[in-house]
Amino acid sequence: MLWLCISLPQLSLEALRPDESSELTVVTDCEANARWIICCNDAAQRGGLKVGMSYTTALAIRSGITMLERKPQAERAALERLAAWAYQFSSTVIIGEAPLELRRARTAALWLEIGASLRLFGGFRKLIETLEAELTKLDYSYQLGIAPTLEGAALLARAEIRLALTTTQALLARIRDLPVTHLALAPEITQQLYMVGVRTIGAALELPRDAVARRFGPQSSNYLDRLVGAAPDPRDAFKLPHVYSARFEFGFELSNTQALLFPVRRMLREFAGFLIARDTGTQRFTLAFSHRECAATELKIGMSIPARNSEQFFTLVREQLQRVQLPGPTIELALHATEFSLPTGLQADLLNGAVQEAEELSHTIDRVAARLGDEHVYTVRAVAEHRPEASWTAAKHGEKALAPAFPPRPLWLLPTPKPLQSSSMPIAGKPERIESGWWDDRDAQRDYYILRTSEGSQWWVFKDLRDSNWYLHGYWS
Repeated sequence: MLWLCISLPQLSLEALRPDESSELTVVTDCEANARWIICCNDAAQRGGLKVGMSYTTALAIRSGITMLERKPQAERAALERLAAWAYQFSSTVIIGEAPLELRRARTAALWLEIGASLRLFGGFRKLIETLEAELTKLDYSYQLGIAPTLEGAALLARAEIRLALTTTQALLARIRDLPVTHLALAPEITQQLYMVGVRTIGAALELPRDAVARRFGPQSSNYLDRLVGAAPDPRDAFKLPHVYSARFEFGFELSNTQALLFPVRRMLREFAGFLIARDTGTQRFTLAFSHRECAATELKIGMSIPARNSEQFFTLVREQLQRVQLPGPTIELALHATEFSLPTGLQADLLNGAVQEAEELSHTIDRVAARLGDEHVYTVRAVAEHRPEASWTAAKHGEKALAPAFPPRPLWLLPTPKPLQSSSMPIAGKPERIESGWWDDRDAQRDYYILRTSEGSQWWVFKDLRDSNWYLHGYWS
């Protein structure tokens, strides 16, 4: 097996704030009756603030710091959203922990087994390029590592070694000279190893495992074995859910609708990744904006045809947000989708320009409905009635439509069927027989045919079975 580790050192911050702010922003947590910085943005780093610094010291150095309280549950939610997104690249995804310990707060990660995906994506380089291109759009800071073991891939990611090491021998040769501080061991353990002269990973791996277990505990010995593949590393694989439900809990209040577009775009891109992973699309989903002192605001996003394009989703959400007045600042964003179906573009010939034109028209109609409201946009919907003149009705945009089970029918119908004089007609094909309407005193007993004229046009005609007269009822384009 070949594992790709996506290490997320800034997840504590990015799970709470998706956009890059020019403000000095830090994420803190408490330990031993003190508050410590566990993550900070680029502006804070340029201002002299560092991870591991006391928050009291940071305030003495700089003023105007925006402080966010760490929320492990928000990090876990972000990892689960990323795992659903990553499923499009691998059928085996493993979610790492969102560690509670401060010293491990920057070790959040997830793993993808990519050995089975290389042929599908056209080789190793193409797979990594595609994954990184999509991952960059999500605005997460990340580091990649590739190795035949889970812990080996994680170590390479933390050490920022961008090499694909496909064997344990190659992995051992590359990491043996690295300092022991790169190992996922407690700081006090690596400090003790360093003090007794064990300063490289290679030297640590040569220690007798029994001695390591007695001195530092069996988990440390087992970790070293799992690192080089000498011991199994069983972990539960992530299972793609049947419905999609995602939450984004902010570390602060957002009162500006424009600022909401940043987390909305990320969430929709993660949702699109989930749809691709399931090889499906959706026609409707719900976005909920939670507020501290009032009920959540829900946006129900509907589309004419199934889709899975995040930019189309974002366009519809933005149009709706422009005409919605949120009752208060937003503290959480949630997305829910329960109904899925194959996108129209995948159901037909990909070279068929008519399909693409139909999709573009549907998306345009969806945008108009998002801007004006579904109650102001109408469409034609089939109803359970076989008589052509009564088989349709006007419906509001977004309403579910019955799938018509009729044979092909023209869209151009005459308001009233027009009598035809000729009794001999060049009709084609078998008739569509309709017998309906006896219950409303508009009984119809007809045989419909396609009539081809000498000019090349096609008429939709029927024979009234009650008096054997012929009528013209519609035209084919």
